[in-house]
Amino acid sequence: MRILMVAARCSPFMGGIETHIQEVGPRLVARGHVVDVLTTDPSGELPVEEEVRGMRVQRVPTWPRELDFYVSPGIYTAIRRGAWDLFHFQGYNTFVVPIGLLAVVRGDLPFMLTFHSGGHSSRLRNAVRGTQHALLRPLVARAARLIGVSEFEADFFSARMGVPRERFVDVYRDVLGGRSRVRLPPGGVLPWSPATGA
Repeated sequence: MRILMVAARCSPFMGGIETHIQEVGPRLVARGHVVDVLTTDPSGELPVEEEVRGMRVQRVPTWPRELDFYVSPGIYTAIRRGAWDLFHFQGYNTFVVPIGLLAVVRGDLPFMLTFHSGGHSSRLRNAVRGTQHALLRPLVARAARLIGVSEFEADFFSARMGVPRERFVDVYRDVLGGRSRVRLPPGGVLPWSPATGA
């Protein structure tokens, strides 16, 4: 299967979504899938195309350079010109996702979305989340599958976007069978957790 992962950022940047792509993508390649990553480059200094851990990474320009809005019309163009069997959107917090979702919905192409949600330090951004969810709902509702990285996230977005819970996969419960792969040390606290102050 030819899979396109779409995200605002990926390697060499660091973060949760970036790590997710670097962990899951090569595993899919090892299983015989072709995995491409479509992402942005706010700096304009990274290679437009390169191979990273068996995945072809394509970067398009994004604006503004100083902020993390990631307005990237090239996402739309690249999706419409490509030939993939499945589109997997990573995260929903930037303009990359609505631009990409418009492309796949207009092309009647199969897609999934993993929310990878979290808070933001900007009060304004947190205040407009409800409007953002309402605007994304018609596009998100067309997904072949919606993925929550936790049961809370799946329940939250099901209720917030009015999409039946049955359309969601909860990674912890549905994929790992309710078993965490993280092995906690004695006392059940990880050395970098808030409980340790680290």
